Amino acid sequence: MGEEQGVGVREETVVLEYEHGLADMEDAVRLVSRKNGRVGLIHRPVFLACVALAGIAVLVLGVRGDDAGGVSFGVMFTLWPVLMYFAPRLSAGQLLKANRHHGRVQVTVGPEGVRTLSAHADLRMGWANYGSYAESARVFALRSPDKAGHCAIVLVKGGARTPEDVDRLRALLDSRLRRV
Repeated sequence: MGEEQGVGVREETVVLEYEHGLADMEDAVRLVSRKNGRVGLIHRPVFLACVALAGIAVLVLGVRGDDAGGVSFGVMFTLWPVLMYFAPRLSAGQLLKANRHHGRVQVTVGPEGVRTLSAHADLRMGWANYGSYAESARVFALRSPDKAGHCAIVLVKGGARTPEDVDRLRALLDSRLRRV
């Protein structure tokens, strides 16, 4: 019986090994930002493009009408979407600086929760620490259980040993968390 339990645990456990990279972190930041309810709208490229076009229109009208206020608002509404577009990359860079010293990370996802093991940390967190998860082509972002759903951990798909491990991880996450 003990042997059967061991096999079951192994089947339900998925191990990822990876080093954090800028592209993975940026993808996770963008993913969580866009999945953040109504507030996530401001991180969508189409919305940012519309605001930039409106800003350019206000800028042109301000210049033509010799209106300093119109020019100021036009510049502001043109620059803001550009800054918002690059904000995830800047945030990802800061996250990477904060986590790079860990080196290669081994993450084990199983029935009890998530265990992260690195050169400087051994962290175990039960499923109650996560409220939902979001998925992109590169990462799974496990989100906090609060209303804002900030990112609690990034699981890099490239760290899986096989494509089947990614499918098993997705099934495991689906059985424990709500997908957003």
